[in-house]
Amino acid sequence: MKKLLIAALIIMLLTVATFAQTEDLSGSGIAARVNGEIITMDAFLSKVLPNYTEISKRIEEVDPLFSEMLLNTEAGQKLLEEYERNSLEALIEETLLIQYAREAGIEANSEALKSVVNKSIMDTLAELEVEKSDADLFYILRGYIDGLSSYEAKVVRDLAYREVLNALYEAVTMNATVTEEEIEQYYMANSSKYAVEEERANMKVLLFDSFSEAYSVWKAASRDANPASVLDTFPEVVTGSFTRQEIESLNPELVKSLFKPTDGELLSSVVTLDNRYAVIYLQSYSPAGSQGVEDVREEIEKNLIEEKKDLLWRVWKEQEFKPFKESAIVERYYEADGGE
Repeated sequence: MKKLLIAALIIMLLTVATFAQTEDLSGSGIAARVNGEIITMDAFLSKVLPNYTEISKRIEEVDPLFSEMLLNTEAGQKLLEEYERNSLEALIEETLLIQYAREAGIEANSEALKSVVNKSIMDTLAELEVEKSDADLFYILRGYIDGLSSYEAKVVRDLAYREVLNALYEAVTMNATVTEEEIEQYYMANSSKYAVEEERANMKVLLFDSFSEAYSVWKAASRDANPASVLDTFPEVVTGSFTRQEIESLNPELVKSLFKPTDGELLSSVVTLDNRYAVIYLQSYSPAGSQGVEDVREEIEKNLIEEKKDLLWRVWKEQEFKPFKESAIVERYYEADGGE
């Protein structure tokens, strides 16, 4: 069966015919059973084949020789077969996590997700004026055996898994808290991290070649309750931390406007910077010296919470999920008929 998978990658126009044969080889379209719950061949192939297709295309573009070795040598086939096995194991683990969460009362509304995904796809096709038959062919050529329906099923499954995973993570880590003593200890242990060797102005900068462009953006930002959000709508916005020396080398006249305490402000006009016109939002000012614990309390608390959540999650996986996984009844039809 694995040879059929690789052949399908190379001859994608024969995808449907090839996997009609694969369906027969896989035990009525079943890749695995996990505690009696079926992982279909369509779910498995929808995980593997689109990646095969993309990998094949990318590698062929970058290095035709490597592509030839990957697809037409025993070593390359073994690598692809190992990827297939790992992909199936990933699906099995996802299924087990969903089953564990279900027992804990956490479950995604797959029907609601399916309705949302279907509507999104249909709306997109209508907007682009694409026929469903054309969309089917597009997705078949990308590696989805049944075209649009296979793609839709994969998106729904991925969204459901992510929703369950996030809910389970929150349930497992919800008791992560930080004490004042822990914040102080973390600050003392990492005091050098909060030393500021020289004063810095932290800002968002948008550069333009023409004054009129810069002014129109500055005007829009000056009228907005949150000027920084206006600058963030531009992909080319630069967020950075600048020393006094760096600003002096670009425009000495800006030093007084930038190196001062602030709660966040848009500079009062368009300025020149590095021979261009700039709209600048000053986020904060860091004087030289050490930041006090009050200045970094929020950052420390966030770091400690994330560390504790990560620890709780790892403990849960070892003490709760691992035994659940080890006691599971898993039948791998794919592995049984694929063999070496």
